Amino acid sequence: MSQINEIKSDSVLVNEASEGDATAFAELLARHYDLIYRVAFRILGNQQDAEDIAQDVCVALPNKLASFQGKSKLTTWLYQITLNQCRDLMRKNANSQKTQTDFIDVHEMNHIENEQRRETLEWAYNAIDYLTAPLRETALLVVAEGLNHAETAEILGIKESTVSWRMMEVKKKLKAREKVEASE
Repeated sequence: MSQINEIKSDSVLVNEASEGDATAFAELLARHYDLIYRVAFRILGNQQDAEDIAQDVCVALPNKLASFQGKSKLTTWLYQITLNQCRDLMRKNANSQKTQTDFIDVHEMNHIENEQRRETLEWAYNAIDYLTAPLRETALLVVAEGLNHAETAEILGIKESTVSWRMMEVKKKLKAREKVEASE
């Protein structure tokens, strides 16, 4: 008789990992490492920095799990932790380096069939670098991560209406940038 492995929910794994279960913690990391890395890469635009942030988040996670109250999804909480780590790194590096603009992950571009669509996306991701940090973070969560305004608001700790306003600002600034580039 074969034994069926039961897939545990994130909340069960968090509880078990908080109590010191290394297997539960390993399962949480296996499930969510890609999300942590992807968000860090999109925010920082640099593979090495994204790997460092992902590593830092994973190392800090055992101590931080105790603060997870389950009021939101684990992924929302992980987005917040990752964003905060990225913000900290950007503050540290603000005077010594400019955030790189390569937000396009080659593996994600494989599904795009149309060259014009690819060029439009590339332009948009590069143009995002000209936005202020709050607008850039909001745009990346909504556009690149596909989160709705409510989820984005929860992650950023702002009102949903602020997310909507920021997205309108992003559109205005990108249209203005497009006009400037067209006239050059």
